[in-house]
Amino acid sequence: MQLPVFKTVGQTFGFVVERRFFSLLRLIWLPTFLSIAVVAAVLCYQFGTYGFPPTPSSVEAMNNDHVLTALQWANQIIGLILGAIIAISVHRMILLDDVQKGVYFYWRLTREEWLYIVAWIGYFILVMIFALLPFAAHVYWVSTHDAQMVFLPWPKLDNPQDAKRFFESPFFQDPRLIIVGLMSLLFALIALARFGLVFPIIVAEGRLSFWRSWVVTRGNFLRLVGFWIVVVALTYVLSVVMIAITAFAVIAMISGLMGGQTVGAFSVLVFAVPAAVSFGVYLVVGITIFIAAMSFSYKALTSDADAHADAEPEAETE
Repeated sequence: MQLPVFKTVGQTFGFVVERRFFSLLRLIWLPTFLSIAVVAAVLCYQFGTYGFPPTPSSVEAMNNDHVLTALQWANQIIGLILGAIIAISVHRMILLDDVQKGVYFYWRLTREEWLYIVAWIGYFILVMIFALLPFAAHVYWVSTHDAQMVFLPWPKLDNPQDAKRFFESPFFQDPRLIIVGLMSLLFALIALARFGLVFPIIVAEGRLSFWRSWVVTRGNFLRLVGFWIVVVALTYVLSVVMIAITAFAVIAMISGLMGGQTVGAFSVLVFAVPAAVSFGVYLVVGITIFIAAMSFSYKALTSDADAHADAEPEAETE
């Protein structure tokens, strides 16, 4: 089935901004707050220990600080877990109509969330492999025709001149590297588009299958690229507008408070709601829009096949 690009874009933004905005806010606020708190804890330790901005000597000390390294790794791992919790909640809402009514402190860590984390790691590896394939092919071709261009002495890390001469070598000056770079970008886009539906598949079909994503997206590479370009562009515009409204409302409230109690109270009364609404929209859209886009593109690409499968038993009965 061909992906209906603009229809799917409309479904995505309509769901996030209009239909399920408050349900999404209700489910994502706790994992989002915890994620921000963990990042803040790492920054507090870093700035409290080494100051802000850090001096060159402090930067060297930071690189050798095992406590800071452990905190940064913990931040990455906890971020993955909390991100999976948020993503699964959005996918389940769209694909299974699981809105978790009455739940205001959402926390769910099951097999689906762990599969999601594994899928993220696998997705990153696959994209990197696809992106490096043209470069690896180029190195192989050059090594079989002109080995001197490839097998060059590696520069000393403490000698910038050696590094400069290394990157000025014939291998890196080869104009064919421009074509290789473009091919690497194309291969990366193919992997991003064709394997990206592995995430909603975890929820919709209960399995982690990159091959299933490849099959579902067959014949839709250009449509998927166009779909994501439109989604990213609209998200950027909407985010800029929401940030501008929030900033204007906050500045207006601060200016009013500086003008006296009466003016300050009036300014807070007038601008507090626009500030809160615009910030809430920015938060929900920024966190959930791309997750929702994956779910709706999956639904669009599998709905025809599902309808066909449902019609087959009726035909057999007749």
